[in-house]
Amino acid sequence: MRLKITLEVLPLVSGNILPISYQFELAAAFHRLITSDKQAYEKWLSANGLSPLDNIRQKVYSLSNLYVPKVYVETDRLYVNVPRIQFWVSFLPEVETRSFLTQQLLEKQFSIGDCKSAVTFVITAIDDISPVSFYDVMEYQSISPVVVKALRPNNTLDYLSPDNPYFSQFMIEDLIERWESFYKRPYEGDRAFQFTLLAQPRRKAVSIFTDTPHRQKVVGYMLKFRLQMSPVLQEFAYVCGLGDDICYGFGYIELLKKKK
Repeated sequence: MRLKITLEVLPLVSGNILPISYQFELAAAFHRLITSDKQAYEKWLSANGLSPLDNIRQKVYSLSNLYVPKVYVETDRLYVNVPRIQFWVSFLPEVETRSFLTQQLLEKQFSIGDCKSAVTFVITAIDDISPVSFYDVMEYQSISPVVVKALRPNNTLDYLSPDNPYFSQFMIEDLIERWESFYKRPYEGDRAFQFTLLAQPRRKAVSIFTDTPHRQKVVGYMLKFRLQMSPVLQEFAYVCGLGDDICYGFGYIELLKKKK
C-alpha cells in the first residue's frame, strides 16, 4: 500500500526553513505519530500478525524525501516557500492500515528541524496511489538516498558506492534478510539478480542524530537503475525500500518515469 501525504506549512509557528539534512527527523516524527495512540497501534499490529516487539520501522514501511516545489537552498538550509508539500509512504501490512493511518495522521501537527531552524506542518490529506504490477525486470529511481554499508577489516564503517562490486550484492542480501525477518521463514525463491545503473549516481551525505553527541554522517546515492530479480522481491523492495538505514528515511524507490 502506497500513500501520498500532503502537508500544509505553518510558517507562523516556527518559520519556513529546514535543515537540508532532514530525513532522520522526518522518519522519527512519522514514527512518533503512528505510535502516539499505543492502543490503536497495538491493535493494528495484531490485525496484521505483528507484535509490539517487532521492529516495524525496519521491516514493513519506507518513506520518501519531502517534495518541495520551487526549492531554494542556501548553504545547509532549505527554504520552504510554498503553502503545501508532500511525501510518500509505503506499507507492507494492509489489514486496516488505511483507516489506522487516517486516524493517527490526519489533521495532526508535527515539526522537524534542528537547533538552527525548524518547520511545523499539519497533515491535511492522505491519498491512495494506484497499485503496481511487478515483473522480472523493473526500472526505478531512488526518492531518498540508497545507503549500503560494509565493515572494513579494521571494523570501521564503509559506505559503498554503486561502482563497488559488492554494492548490489549486499543490497539484495539485506533485502532477502528483511523479507525472511518479516515473513518468519526462509526465502526459497530465486535469488539471482542483475543490477544495472541507468544514469550517473549522485552522492549525497546526510547528517543524522543532529544536535546530539551521536551525530554522524550517512552517505547514500540517488540512483536510476534497472533491477532484474524475482517479482516477489521486486514488490518487497518497492514497498520496504532498498539498502541500509531504511528506518532513518533512506532507500525509498519509485518506478522510473519515462518521457513519452
